[in-house]
Amino acid sequence: MKQGKSLFLTGDSGEGKTTLLFQCLNPYRAVTGGFFSQRLVNESGDTVGFRLASAKEEWEPKVCYEDGLTNIFLRRTIEGMVSYPEVFLKEGRKLLTSHGDHKLILMDEIGGVELLIPGFMEAVYACINGPKPCIGVIKSRNNLAMMMARNGGNSSASHLRDELEESVKISPYNQLLTHHRKDEEAVREKILKYLREGI
Repeated sequence: MKQGKSLFLTGDSGEGKTTLLFQCLNPYRAVTGGFFSQRLVNESGDTVGFRLASAKEEWEPKVCYEDGLTNIFLRRTIEGMVSYPEVFLKEGRKLLTSHGDHKLILMDEIGGVELLIPGFMEAVYACINGPKPCIGVIKSRNNLAMMMARNGGNSSASHLRDELEESVKISPYNQLLTHHRKDEEAVREKILKYLREGI
């Protein structure tokens, strides 16, 4: 495996990027470290927050919110969405730096409030440029713009998202695939080929 060899998906919301990624990764769960973002919904199905979940948990991208859930980094309140950057600084960094015998690092997804947390993003870049392969999702420009319009946010996040994408694209060993549902089988085959050759 070439140093820094990674594969990331990007694309519009609702195209099934995480679902496809998890399907392809399922045989490799035992050797996968890292994290995924878990959407928290209420009884009506409305989004009420997001939490940082370890790759060692059940791979459920959406769960019902309940008291006692830990590592919630974004929560809807009466005043709007409130972020908790300490989740990335503590748990996020730990998940990216303590991967032990894992052969693959999952990062699903990157490109939201965490872009503005240098201590966490240092760990992200260290993984992308490190010896172990990384796989995940980078939030698209459109998704980030919609998120910021809906929830507010720092305008420098767009620039930081583009920097992240460019850092992946700069290495000839990395792949950044734009996923559309109509092209799912072609993207699936590229992911499976990447996993077969690299793990």
